[in-house]
Amino acid sequence: MANKIKTIPDNYTSVTPWIISPSSTKLIKFLKSAFEAEEIPNSRIVNADGVIIHVVVKIGDALIMLFDSREGWGPTPSFLNLYVADAEASYQRSIELGALSVTDITSLWFGEKVCRILDPFGNLWWINERVEEVDFTNPEEVAKRASKPEALAGIVYIQQSLDEALKIQKTFFK
Repeated sequence: MANKIKTIPDNYTSVTPWIISPSSTKLIKFLKSAFEAEEIPNSRIVNADGVIIHVVVKIGDALIMLFDSREGWGPTPSFLNLYVADAEASYQRSIELGALSVTDITSLWFGEKVCRILDPFGNLWWINERVEEVDFTNPEEVAKRASKPEALAGIVYIQQSLDEALKIQKTFFK
């Protein structure tokens, strides 16, 4: 009996982000410095013109595929949610590497510190740090936490900053 081929390759998940950027090489350099990404050995494929047509990086336990955009293509920004052990450190490294702050570090009622950056390539990153476990199976506790004035203010702020970011994101592609 033949061995069944795995539906999902080792180290991948059912959905894998794919970022298209003007320079995968430069994006990888940013991701390595900002988020401690690692390029997967032997994953880089370059066409006859020297354009990267496939490369994979790993951030934490997630794989992200990348390739270079081509002349005449429109912008293709990605929107990515990243969990890290230290949101402040990741945020600061990103800013030092040329990212634009979109949302300052904000503590939210559901037990996470959240911030956002636009990387130098126009990709929008949610950077999250889990700071406490919240029991979402307890509706009374969830309602109590979510209805506090500071909880409401935090949600309003992160929504307003997202709106502002998406309005200015287009400047990355001019």
